[in-house]
Amino acid sequence: MPKHDKPKLRKSDVGDFNLPELKEGTRGQTLLIITEHPPKSYSPSGERILHAALAGGSVFESVTVLSLRGGKKRDSQGQSERLDTRVSLKAINFVRGMLYPLANILDPIKFLVFLLHGFTMSTRYKPQYIFASVPPLETGLTAWIVSKLKGSILVIDLRDDWESAERARLRRFFPRLIFNALARITSRIYSSATVIFVATQTIAETIRKRGIAAQFVLVPNGADTSVFVPRSESLRVKIRKKYNLPLDKVVAVYSGSGTISYYRLDHILASVRSLSEEEKSRIHIVFYVYNGFEKLKQMQRKLGIGDNVLEIRTPLPRRCLAEVLSSCDVGLLPFDDDAYLLCARSAKLYEYLSSGLYVISSGPKGGELDEFFWDNPTLGMFIHPSAKDFAVSMNSISRKREYSFSDALRKSRHLFIRENYDRKNTMETAMKDLLKRVYLVRSLNC
Repeated sequence: MPKHDKPKLRKSDVGDFNLPELKEGTRGQTLLIITEHPPKSYSPSGERILHAALAGGSVFESVTVLSLRGGKKRDSQGQSERLDTRVSLKAINFVRGMLYPLANILDPIKFLVFLLHGFTMSTRYKPQYIFASVPPLETGLTAWIVSKLKGSILVIDLRDDWESAERARLRRFFPRLIFNALARITSRIYSSATVIFVATQTIAETIRKRGIAAQFVLVPNGADTSVFVPRSESLRVKIRKKYNLPLDKVVAVYSGSGTISYYRLDHILASVRSLSEEEKSRIHIVFYVYNGFEKLKQMQRKLGIGDNVLEIRTPLPRRCLAEVLSSCDVGLLPFDDDAYLLCARSAKLYEYLSSGLYVISSGPKGGELDEFFWDNPTLGMFIHPSAKDFAVSMNSISRKREYSFSDALRKSRHLFIRENYDRKNTMETAMKDLLKRVYLVRSLNC
């Protein structure tokens, strides 16, 4: 496979300005973040927003995060609280409006809830910038309308090509007309944005092909490298004992959603079933899922897989999860190979590597993950998404335990993420870049 040769968005394309917004004592600008997943949720998008809010607090006078309060949380969260002196959180009491599949396109009840609270908060705090985490559509639509009414600068944080994903997954429920209307709405929203943060290069290229001329800033998901750190062999033994993980096996871990269809956890389960008894004796797989627990347990029972080989567990708080990851050997990232996943590089990729794990990933050929492991083969491997390929790869890597999971290699993986994908540094740079670009646009208009 030839090495990819794409133009990168890794640095700002504007000059180095002496920005009044960044001078201490002159920061009068405020930021309102609208997101579905709160910063203290188990969701990776919540973790991304957490660091966006904290980074915003370093360059804005104040930051307010408006989110829902329907999902499970890793910590207790009140109606209103603060992350630090500049960042406050506001949670909306909302659990469910419309049902699947309509809710995946546009939930009018959720939208009205967001719009009411978004308008109220923009009136109260008068934010110069409104930042929407998309998907879902409701957050972007709310931010777009409120920014128009209040004259605020619109910023979109686009985490994936969710429109293509919904079209692929829901086309059996809705006619093409619905998806065409969705495309027109999102194009209007994106075109109104001054800056669009994108999680991967492929997302920017996809949106550009739709005729969107906004400025793009590449903001990879990354990992909190102060939390996700490798541990020494002696500490790994203690952690495994603490969390009841086997000491004498290669432990492979998956953390995340148990219901999202593009994570092919069924391939992992089926791969375990196909292993010989001798191969099973060397491997232990554990899932930490924040939804879909019962569904996966039923699948496990149906396949006749014992807990001594594969366990399905409930989620852990982030610091506990980081502790568990550091004691494991392999991180599993089983994406499907649909074309809309060409842009996919989820947060768990970076958190696995920052913890020192070797990663076994799958997805579409020629996509972001394929490119990532082509450029960095010591970090892990990219395979075809199938039960057979996962079985072969896990069996192969378990035979090379001393080589693949040494302390030196674990530290080198962490160092790679810390130097290139530290979430705190990435978000702080992105927020400063945002102000530079807005300053440039204003200067040109003047």
